[in-house]
Amino acid sequence: MTDTAIGLPRLGTTLFSLTLEQRRPGTDVITLIRDVAARGLGPGLEIVAFQSLRGWPRPDEELVRTVRGALDDTGLVPSCLAINLDLALRPGRLLGDDEAYDYLAVQLRGAAALGFPVVRVGAECGPAVLARLLPLAEKLRIRIGVEIHSPLTLDAPPVAALKEFFTRLETEWLGFIPDFSASMRALPDAVADAHREAGIAPALTGLAEQAWAEAGPAIAKFGDLEQRAAALGARPDQVGHLKMLLTMHGRMQPDRWADFFPHVVHVHGKFYGITDGEDPSIDYPAVLAVLREQRYTGFISSEYEAHAYTARHNAFDQVAAHQRMCKSILEAL
Repeated sequence: MTDTAIGLPRLGTTLFSLTLEQRRPGTDVITLIRDVAARGLGPGLEIVAFQSLRGWPRPDEELVRTVRGALDDTGLVPSCLAINLDLALRPGRLLGDDEAYDYLAVQLRGAAALGFPVVRVGAECGPAVLARLLPLAEKLRIRIGVEIHSPLTLDAPPVAALKEFFTRLETEWLGFIPDFSASMRALPDAVADAHREAGIAPALTGLAEQAWAEAGPAIAKFGDLEQRAAALGARPDQVGHLKMLLTMHGRMQPDRWADFFPHVVHVHGKFYGITDGEDPSIDYPAVLAVLREQRYTGFISSEYEAHAYTARHNAFDQVAAHQRMCKSILEAL
């Protein structure tokens, strides 16, 4: 396994990195768990519940036994279970706080049955619902982490409200799961593959790249980008690809990661490709330096997401390269 020295953040893999591999006939969650272990891509293992666990949010006892058995057999350590709050579950309306609590509470109990110490929720799970969940989290001894993923930043109103809430409660059972996508220095090379397949002209890609590089929140740039792209002949589906560049790749400065602490319960090590041992689109040395300075010793899940753009690269190889890079940087800092 690609473990780090004592006192450093630990490494692991999320099965989300293997999204395309999961779609192959005959592949299931147990196959992937064993493949991750065989390739030494632990010790941490994160699973996206709705993606990989049949019957979720109410897994049967056989699935629980099988998953726990596979983890025990391989020596992988359950690090985080990604769960979801589907606010639009009911037609024509959003779930109320009581319904949201019930929907997440059953998932927390499922995570406990599977042996996961941390669950991931999205920013749609605000202070009101988290306050309701806190006694259950304490009882089950499960930390609930709100993922901060691009285009969110610490300055976004829902994130600022969560920061104030966590600071006021001073509890170890609620916190953040920051994602490296929030702090990118360049757009991924894999974007070119997706745009080529969608028939997007280089001039349109350049237009989106220019908008991305400009200051300001992503959503504020949508209108102008749509108008300028349409003037150059972009179809609605192509405009969707261009807007994806603004939403998936954040521009928050790496040193701002210090402000997530002391409320970090897990980290998503998002990346879109490692080239010659480095990440060209995310400043890993800068962000990892903050994690070391904050004495973070939890897990970083290698989260390869270039599969959103291209199937050209082997995800297992990319995760292995990412973990080697992280280990090298962390131990050299």
